[in-house]
Amino acid sequence: MGVIVHRIYGILTALSPVFHGGSEKTGSVVLLNRIKFIVDGKPMDVPIVSGNQIRGRLRRLLVEDFLELAGFKMDLSQKKYQKLYHTLFAGGVLTAVEEEESGVVDLNLKFKIVKHILPVRLFGCSYANQMIEGRVLIGHLLPVCKELKEFTGVDSDVSFYQLITRAFQTRRDELRVGGGEEDQAVQAMVEYECFAPGSRFYHEIVLETTAESEELDLSTLYRAIELWRENPYIGGKSSIGFGKLKIEYRWPKQVSSKPYMDFIDKNRDTIAQVLGELAEAI
Repeated sequence: MGVIVHRIYGILTALSPVFHGGSEKTGSVVLLNRIKFIVDGKPMDVPIVSGNQIRGRLRRLLVEDFLELAGFKMDLSQKKYQKLYHTLFAGGVLTAVEEEESGVVDLNLKFKIVKHILPVRLFGCSYANQMIEGRVLIGHLLPVCKELKEFTGVDSDVSFYQLITRAFQTRRDELRVGGGEEDQAVQAMVEYECFAPGSRFYHEIVLETTAESEELDLSTLYRAIELWRENPYIGGKSSIGFGKLKIEYRWPKQVSSKPYMDFIDKNRDTIAQVLGELAEAI
């Protein structure tokens, strides 16, 4: 069975400042996440939004939607459902098992998970000592700028330096409030590098599927993007006005979320059964 590869291209535009911080800080300024590109033969650190950030956002939106449509509720007071929640929403983690069980793979359960739990089929997960590889590859969100023209294929005469601005907020240490002058609350200002509103980003998603699964996989991915467009935020500090996007993708063929919706509607009981088996297996 041959693999069918679809590439979905997007141009996303910042409607508010976009902040995705890295590990570096200059004084009180938190810098944007950067990776190194070779531009005109020379290394250059360029700010980006990581693909992992986008993958996590899409996964969480799709899982929540999938569970709601399937009518499956988890009692998070039970440990098995806490683990199931982590597996579905965060991708899970491989755990140690007894030596005599280390080579045992429940292929029947794995097959049922891939067939019926569509977010896992798309984004993959780890559970117990097993791993399910996802079918989508999520690229970094690259600023449309002249330095990255070779990587994005999008013309621009604007440097990424011109896309960067700074925002700031103050933090008040209420614990120091007291009766004496030396106990007055301290107010500190923290600055953040961010992409300015109006900045454009190039994004690429690759879907690897088969002829048998093509329609449903495309529909599942389309639903994930559709949900993101309904709640179009990325990066940090969205609660205070950061990270709003205009999201536009070009699809390789006509696609809608209907096959995804119809599949869930027709398979609710089986989906609940498989999720229950997965909860027990973790």
